[in-house]
Amino acid sequence: MNGVAYTTGMDLDHDHKELHINLDYIVNTKSPKRHEILGVLCHELVHCFQWAANGTCPGGLIEGIADWVRLRAGLSAKHWKQEAEGKWDGGYQHTGYFLEYLEQRFGEGTVRRMNGCLRGKDYDEEKLFGECCGGRKVEDLWKDYGKELEKKAGTKADDGDAPEPIPTHVANP
Repeated sequence: MNGVAYTTGMDLDHDHKELHINLDYIVNTKSPKRHEILGVLCHELVHCFQWAANGTCPGGLIEGIADWVRLRAGLSAKHWKQEAEGKWDGGYQHTGYFLEYLEQRFGEGTVRRMNGCLRGKDYDEEKLFGECCGGRKVEDLWKDYGKELEKKAGTKADDGDAPEPIPTHVANP
């Protein structure tokens, strides 16, 4: 089996799900096994209960919500890192940490509302983030998130407005 784990369901009956875990991954992981197993189970169980916008939701958001729940449960993997490279919907912890930022910024229940908005209708990114995140566009929120991470790291956001550095030491010719 490739990957860490996956969840499947039945087309005729949405009440029955199967979780599949790659035992080779568990045996070979360098993380504490109990913590990692609980984290993987938490992530996969989310897939049993989350909405997917009639199958039109981007996979990155689906996986991000599952890792956000895992993060909130205190079961994040030791190798996870919080960063804002690439696109917001890169999935897994990449999107999970972004969703945590949104939860902190827009209040408790933001991600649950987002999940609820994925129920019974096709995915509409502008509407989803507009309704759940104060009318803001996700691209702007992603930029804000990156700036927030830079502030936490003690670095300045590179928004193109910074002056050119002036050398304070010049080498002798």
